[in-house]
Amino acid sequence: MQSLPKSLFLFVFCLPLAILFGILLATPLSDQTMYVVGGTMLLLLVPFMLTGHHSFLILSWNAFILVYFLPGKPYLWMLMTAISLLFLIVTKTLNRNSIRLIWVPQVAWPLLAIGLITFITAQLTGGVGIRAVGSDTYGGKRYVFLWAAIAGFFAISAIPVDPRKRLYLAGGFYLLGITAFFSNLAYILGEAFYFLFLLFPVDWAITQLGSEAVVGYSRIGGLSPASLAFFSFLLMHYGLRGILDFKKPWRALLLAATVALGLFSGFRATIVLVALFFTVQFLLEGLHKTKFLLIAVLFGVLLAASVLPFANRLPLAVQRCLTVLPLQLDPAAEEDARGSTDWRFEIWRSVWPDVPKYLLLGKGYSLDPKDMYFAQTHISRRIDVGYEGAVVAGDYHNGPLSIVIPFGIWGVLAFAAFIIGSLKVLWRNYKFGDPEIENINRFNLTAFIVQLIFFIFVFGAFYLDLAKFVGIVALSISLNRGMAGPVTAPAKALADTESEPEEALVGGRLEPAFRGGARA
Repeated sequence: MQSLPKSLFLFVFCLPLAILFGILLATPLSDQTMYVVGGTMLLLLVPFMLTGHHSFLILSWNAFILVYFLPGKPYLWMLMTAISLLFLIVTKTLNRNSIRLIWVPQVAWPLLAIGLITFITAQLTGGVGIRAVGSDTYGGKRYVFLWAAIAGFFAISAIPVDPRKRLYLAGGFYLLGITAFFSNLAYILGEAFYFLFLLFPVDWAITQLGSEAVVGYSRIGGLSPASLAFFSFLLMHYGLRGILDFKKPWRALLLAATVALGLFSGFRATIVLVALFFTVQFLLEGLHKTKFLLIAVLFGVLLAASVLPFANRLPLAVQRCLTVLPLQLDPAAEEDARGSTDWRFEIWRSVWPDVPKYLLLGKGYSLDPKDMYFAQTHISRRIDVGYEGAVVAGDYHNGPLSIVIPFGIWGVLAFAAFIIGSLKVLWRNYKFGDPEIENINRFNLTAFIVQLIFFIFVFGAFYLDLAKFVGIVALSISLNRGMAGPVTAPAKALADTESEPEEALVGGRLEPAFRGGARA
């Protein structure tokens, strides 16, 4: 009799569901199949999501993974943001005392201002049109990226991370960026593995295919974010001081190998970002005041001496990365890099005169498909310049321009307030946070500063990069349970007192009954 409920469950639920799946999987790529199968899988994951949605959101934030069965194929972190917020709202509604949410106004208010400014701009400039759901206009997906990033901040920062999970969640946050390489891997392995493009964005494979067709050499674009992800993980986990430890030389060799692999992407940004990460981390660790400064200089000299004589014999993709340095390289790599740079400067020169026109009311992201069609037609007929399509689409390849033209001076002011508030939070968490996660707090500050410098002076796209900024500061808030502050003398005395074990009579003998510490 005890097995009757299980049998009923098997025949009433499992068998019909298996038959339905069998019928649907005859057409595995149809929308109906994707919705039913995907929805069922999400339903089965509900018990895990109830307790682990916050961890899953943190781990998915930098992952290049698509939810292919949803319209528009959003990234996994967007879906996890929606799920995490839903569980937070339901839990808080059912039991107001179940969770004590974290609120950091220095960051929260500027992000809400960005959300309001972008929403008002969208309503005044053509609305939020998303082609994937049947709209007649393009551009809505960029608004979705922005608003999902803002929502993701509150979903991550509202809940503190369990101290036992801090190290692996922070490591996974940065490390899962290596999933960018799977797009190139699917292309390299051939058609039998093209199904991977359902899960991983095809963009990096398109970059590789385009380089092979246009310039004649292969650029494995996904290696750039993948190598930077592993590079970030090593810096976060060990710090530069730990990586340069002579007793463990494998760490430095692993870091060097990671950077070397990234050069095969052909993106000069790889070299720039590695140099920025190294410099900022070096300064924050105070290594410029130690013997490590001399070691770094000697290492740089030895590296240059070993690479310079053979630089023009390296693969062309690697040489393209090295064009940021004053080296004698293959003319093909130099010309390709120079053409890309000139193209960007032409975009900036053509767009800059329009900035005053959009100061009070930004252009927004709404785009009429006919404008893009005419721009591409002009390019194909060589009637107009080659950057018109990028300008019409709003791809300015410049961080400040990607804010001021779509959202005017109001967007710039809100973003500046967000940056100032975030830097304050990251700095205080680095200076006054838990010593056990000092390396993580230091690297969070490093990553934010590097991303900011790159966004302003090298390359940026506001709708994409906001998620990068938001993720770093939200992670820091969650790891440190808010914004840390200096410990005052009375608080420090109280912490020292509370950290002393108290003795209690247990089983006829005295044993420590409490261990803890107060945090400011």
